[in-house]
Formats: sequence, C-alpha cells, structure tokens
Amino acid sequence: MGAMDLLQLELPLDLVGPDPVLVVAFDGWTDAGEGGTAAADALRDAFPPTRLGAFPSDDLYDYRDRRPTLAIDRGELSRAEWPEVVVELLTPPSGPPLLLVGGPEPDFAWRTLASDLLALAAATGSTRYVGLGSVPGPIPHTRPVHLIATSSDPELLERVGRPHEQVIVPSSCQVAIEAELAEAGLQTLGLWVRIPHYVAGEYPEAARALLEQLTVHLGTPVDLSEFDADIEENRARLDVAAHGSEEVKEHVAQLERLYDAEAEAERLATGSDRAPDGLGALSEDQVPSADALAAEIERFLQGRKD
Repeated sequence: MGAMDLLQLELPLDLVGPDPVLVVAFDGWTDAGEGGTAAADALRDAFPPTRLGAFPSDDLYDYRDRRPTLAIDRGELSRAEWPEVVVELLTPPSGPPLLLVGGPEPDFAWRTLASDLLALAAATGSTRYVGLGSVPGPIPHTRPVHLIATSSDPELLERVGRPHEQVIVPSSCQVAIEAELAEAGLQTLGLWVRIPHYVAGEYPEAARALLEQLTVHLGTPVDLSEFDADIEENRARLDVAAHGSEEVKEHVAQLERLYDAEAEAERLATGSDRAPDGLGALSEDQVPSADALAAEIERFLQGRKD
C-alpha cells in the first residue's frame, strides 16, 4: 500500500469487499441546491455507513471560513464540532461496495488529498471513481433538470449520453481530485446536474437525478420515490414565488421558451427526448442576477409566512 500523508485510518481495510468504487461529494461551489451532498446523505440513509477514517481538519481548513460550531447551555460550552472529510464504507445488497468520501470542501491540501485517495484506491483494489455534484444554469424550475458528465472513458461518456461542453473554469476541490485520479489511470465519472440558477437552498430534484444515474451506472439499489414529496413541495413553493413577482415570472417564461426550443431541436437532430443543455442563446445581459432573483423569491415567500 502506498503511503498516506494525511488520511488516518481507524479500521482495517480488509473490511472492504471486492471492486469498491470511490464516491466523492463535497459541499461548496459545485454543490448547488445541495444536490451532491443530499445524494450522499440518501446513500448513507439507505446503506448504514461504517467510518473507516478521516483527514485531519487542521490540514484542510481555514477555520475563519469554516468555523467549528458548539452549543452554549446556561454558560457551559459543549465540545466543538470541527469540519472534516470522512471516508465511509457503504455495502449495498447489490452492486459494488462504496467508499464514500464527503464533508465540507477543503481549503488546503487538495493534491495531497487526491494522492491519499489514490493510495486508498490501490490498497482496496478500487479502479473506479464517481463524483456527485450540481451547478447552477439558465434552466427553469418548471422543466426537468438535466445531467452532464465528465469522464476519463470516452465509451462511458457515450453511454451516459451527455458530455460536459468545452469550457475553462476555476476548479473546485472535487473536480481537481477527479482530474488527478483520471491522470493516474482510474476510470472516472463526474455526474453533474444543472439546476435553475435563481434557486436558493435545497433542490431535491438534483439529488434524485444523480442517484438515478448512479443506479444505472453501478447497479446500486436506491429508492428514488423518497424524493417525490420533497420535489413536489419545492416545485409548488417556486411556482407560488414566481407568480408573485413579475420579474421572476417573465424570466421563467423566457427560460421555458429557450428550453423547449432546444429540446425540440435536439429531438429533430438526434431523435432523443433528453433534456437540453440549458446553455442556449441567452446572453449574459439577458440573464438576471441569480442572487437578485433568489432574493426576490425569498422576500415573497417570507411575506407569505408573515
């Protein structure tokens, strides 16, 4: 086994079954609507995790940005809860074991973390990686989310059916880890769901779409119906908010027209009924600020509560 610089194992790795898959989901920049982290939580709920180890928080975080939390009870301080990246073993009844790596996105030591995950993969016989994430995009909440992918395997990209478009962007820790693992020879698959850019807070449809594709890819049996009620409730809240603001209502209608036109163009070109990329002909000037729209929605919903 290669040396691990940071990862501190708490249990022997012979607990891990054959052909495990590394699954990574961090919060932060590439977790819009908490899609990736909610999907990871659903996996933990479905398959009780065994904690294998963790990375020392002092090496990963700027505590001024990721402050530990603690409770104060009548003047007495509880023990601080520190942010940490944890490695857990999930063993579904079918499909491969999952080495789930999750937590707040680290501030430091990204390459060292990736190197340790490579050593973990070598020690457990893992040759595959799946990342779960979500990003904002100019799509309406009244249409299905769409999933795009990054991968080291062209055939896998073809099967998933929608490679990420060509673009240069600042990396998140999760994307950087995927790139490092791909360069080292692992088969990598990054699953990314685009959600409406004006949505603030959880967007359960993102988690559902990620788990649906994970089930197809790995055969991991997850009950997706548990998301139905949350998706319906969230859609109803956004519908009410959109109809309460002319600005939001018009923007959603504009996105619907673009989405439907792209879907029809793709159907005619490919015969596919998949959701479009959501990266059509809207210019930057035509897309209102996501923060402004989200604030408008929150003000409207807060007004209804009052």
